[in-house]
Amino acid sequence: MLLEKFIRFCLSRKGIMAALFVFLAIFGYYSFTRLEIDAYPDIADVTSMVVTQYPGHAAETIEEQVTIPIERALNGMPGLVVMRSKSTFGLSMITLVFADGIDDYFARQLIRERLIEAELPDGAEPELEPLTSPTGEIFRYTIHSDIYSQRELRELQDWVIIPKLREVFGVAEVVTHGGETTQFQCEIDPEKLQKYGLSLEDVIEAVEDNNSNAGGGRVNRGDLAYVIRGIGLVRSLEDLGNVVVTSIDGTPIFLRDLGELKLGAMERNGMLGRDDEDDLVQGIVVLLRHMDPSPVLANVNKMVKELNNKILPEGVWIDPYYDRTELIQQTTRSVSFTLLQGIGLVVLILLLFMGSIRSALIVASVIPFAMLIAFALMYLTDIPANLLSLGALSFGILVDAAIVIVEALQARREKNPGETFTEERVAESTIRVGKPIFFAVLIIIAAHLPLFAFERIEAKFFIPMAYTVAYALGGALLFSLAVIPGLMLWSYKKPSKVFVNKPLEWLKVRYNKKMAFLLNYPRYAIIPAIIAVLLTAFTFNKIGKEFLPYIDEGSIWLQVKMPSGISMEKGAEMAAELRRVAREFPEVKHIVTQLGRNDDGTDPFTPSHIESMVVLHPYNTWNPRRSKLELIDEMDKRFQQIPGMVVGFSQPMIDGVNDKVAGAHSELVVKVFGDDFVETRRIAEDIMAVLETVEGAVDLAIDQEPPLPQMQIMVDRDAASRFGINVSQISELIEVGIGGQPVSEIFLGQRRYDVILRYPEHMRNTPEKIGNLLLTSPDGASIALSQVADIVMTTGESTISREMNRRHATVKLNLRGRDFSHFFREAQTAIEERVEYDKDLYTTEWGGLFENKERAEGRALVILAMVLGIIFLLLYAEFGTVRHPSIILASLPLAILGGLVALQARGMTVNVASTVGFIALSGLAVQNGVILISNINRIVKKKSNELKESIIEGATQRLRPVLITATTTLFGVLPAAFAFGVGSDIQRPLTTVVMGGLLSATILTMIILPVIYYLVEKRFTR
Repeated sequence: MLLEKFIRFCLSRKGIMAALFVFLAIFGYYSFTRLEIDAYPDIADVTSMVVTQYPGHAAETIEEQVTIPIERALNGMPGLVVMRSKSTFGLSMITLVFADGIDDYFARQLIRERLIEAELPDGAEPELEPLTSPTGEIFRYTIHSDIYSQRELRELQDWVIIPKLREVFGVAEVVTHGGETTQFQCEIDPEKLQKYGLSLEDVIEAVEDNNSNAGGGRVNRGDLAYVIRGIGLVRSLEDLGNVVVTSIDGTPIFLRDLGELKLGAMERNGMLGRDDEDDLVQGIVVLLRHMDPSPVLANVNKMVKELNNKILPEGVWIDPYYDRTELIQQTTRSVSFTLLQGIGLVVLILLLFMGSIRSALIVASVIPFAMLIAFALMYLTDIPANLLSLGALSFGILVDAAIVIVEALQARREKNPGETFTEERVAESTIRVGKPIFFAVLIIIAAHLPLFAFERIEAKFFIPMAYTVAYALGGALLFSLAVIPGLMLWSYKKPSKVFVNKPLEWLKVRYNKKMAFLLNYPRYAIIPAIIAVLLTAFTFNKIGKEFLPYIDEGSIWLQVKMPSGISMEKGAEMAAELRRVAREFPEVKHIVTQLGRNDDGTDPFTPSHIESMVVLHPYNTWNPRRSKLELIDEMDKRFQQIPGMVVGFSQPMIDGVNDKVAGAHSELVVKVFGDDFVETRRIAEDIMAVLETVEGAVDLAIDQEPPLPQMQIMVDRDAASRFGINVSQISELIEVGIGGQPVSEIFLGQRRYDVILRYPEHMRNTPEKIGNLLLTSPDGASIALSQVADIVMTTGESTISREMNRRHATVKLNLRGRDFSHFFREAQTAIEERVEYDKDLYTTEWGGLFENKERAEGRALVILAMVLGIIFLLLYAEFGTVRHPSIILASLPLAILGGLVALQARGMTVNVASTVGFIALSGLAVQNGVILISNINRIVKKKSNELKESIIEGATQRLRPVLITATTTLFGVLPAAFAFGVGSDIQRPLTTVVMGGLLSATILTMIILPVIYYLVEKRFTR
């Protein structure tokens, strides 16, 4: 009754309704211009990372003194899902993953409060990484010059470029890799220390005591108050050299008298190369989490242009090689082109079926209004526009309600060609189909609501899509009921010539005869239906299953492992070879290699590890044409010919997400938990050997590097006590004299530099020479280090990984050319049968895609059950019986069969994207059933004694609207189903399911549902 009143009200005020929707459309366009636009949604969990530097200390010390105390302080935090850590040389990194719904800033505040409880050694200060996301690296560049050195370029990067880029609102930080970090260095000659009777501690104390300013408050002179300021800071090498260390017989001994002072560079931890250049400085602009990347990138590009043209000295320029804007533009073009193709096909199908330009345009007018209403609601509810939220829309679905209304009015005109349309007649026809179509569209919307039950990655992918579909369908339904009847009244008020679609009329006759035969011989419909259900179960069991399809980012990210313990120079040589080989492929535009870690020390890598970005030319320029995965296969074969390298393939954004989700840079991991490093590595190596024999496993490696060479200086406490030497003196010698730990800082305007004291390299480059370094006893005697400590050459762990307070070794791998479900079954069986270990002391767990797939599959079953439950309740509310909803739901196995067959035929898998397609398909299949059964019920009520004839008449009447809605939806998704290139990977499986399922559901529904209806009603009407 309420719906009837609404239709009559809108029809009586059709001009006002049209004007109202025009205003809504204007606001929708305004909203669209302000929507947040990105290529893909940010799928990362709520994460924070605690980074603690403890320079010079080995992984074992870092784990014991830094990582474990922090982990204990952070245990049991509210909302904490998992805590992982890596302890490596001089660095502890602890990653905390929180449950969905936990606010980022709240989580960071909790962490800060807990960190206060951690008892750490002096010099170990935990810090939180900036608030960003694993997908937040949006802009990368290198700095070039023909006249400036790498150290000078690094100076410009640190003190000119980074501060300017940090001015851009939305930039969380700018990460530097490569170049040389300037230091004020003093190489102390031990012989001169001995000559003047000085110890290293004396020199350190002198530098610290002679580098400070002082404040003395104020002093009044007359009416003025003067601020008293003592100036004693070191400002130059000359000032540093003039520091007085001691005095002998009234003669000062300066720092310059004890060794060589110079401006030098910090010992390098990494190098960056690009294309044919081996040593460059790189900057990575990182996006503040939850910010819209498009305006931030626009402002970053503007700032880079200003730096190049106005700020940087002549002969220096910034050269970007990765800009997320390009990916956003590529995906936007892909989605836009697909959507425009869909619109064109929908309008063409409408014209062919209806034979009237006016009718086709009236129906097609729903599309822009529905989209603009969706944009307005997306803007008001902060739903971003991306590939998922917009790319999954089918314009065929949006016009379904309008098609049914227009078709009902056309059918009335066909029945009474000379009749003049009036408000009452238009309202009568609209009301007759309005309620079924209202419930049908409501069912499609409701079918998407359970998507809100998804969690973590899949939720971030598909919940925005659920919002957008609901908004667009709601807008389309509202426009169809409020405006379309008025437009039809204006366009068809006077009698006009009736278009007769002869092929459709021929089909109606054939369909009528077919239905008459099947109602007389129901087994010819029921037996194929039973076979279809059995085929559905068989096909579902056979088809491959995985978490998500391959999502193309338009570039390649390489993780390269080299022999453990190699030098920086050898690593740089191998990185150059990698770049040379990669550039043999014409598809490669740029390749950048990041060797080791940055000078900030916040990467867990050594010179045995390379991260590399491969920037590709646009796909349409590739000659010969081939897919990106085919290129990766060819590159993999070529890289395997480079000795000493194991190269893993990924993509920039998903690699960061995998690192957070799985704790390793790969799609899949097998974790071996246990305390003994040797045994866990042995088990991990056995597992890797087994997995190498399983089809589909590629890029296999153990994430933790093998043990590194160590020179251990083991204090002999008895000997040290005899000479009166404290352990702190030995530690200071190791940290400062050998390791070059900073002892002070020099400030030059906005710039600040470390001051380091250390012995010359030629006096500390062998165990014997280190053993000859001198300590000073309390009585002034010189004691060689070898007299109070044993110097041993051995090995120690490179990286110690932990998860939830347990050590583990990690086997990482990617999948290529095989679906996950079949691979996992074979791999799991092979490991259980062929890898032997003590299961009481050691355990193995799969992670990465496995965790996501297990979680998503469990949720998917719940979601599908919820979808069926919601649909059934809505159908029951519409029909008031149990049998009619049950008949309509019988069409779902037929629809699912078509979707599965389409996936199988195209070599695709069942994944989260295709599952969403099945959810959308269920709503569409039920819509056809509602349109059909509602009309049959109406005819049956009129002709209560003629069940067969009523069913045939009702089904034949609804053949045209069902065919039109199904065909428009089918052709609306067709471009997306066969789209290729960046931005099409999620669309393809989703729309393939809709396409295949709708094709089978429409054919079988129109044939089988009337037969089932007949058998059920015949029994109930006896």
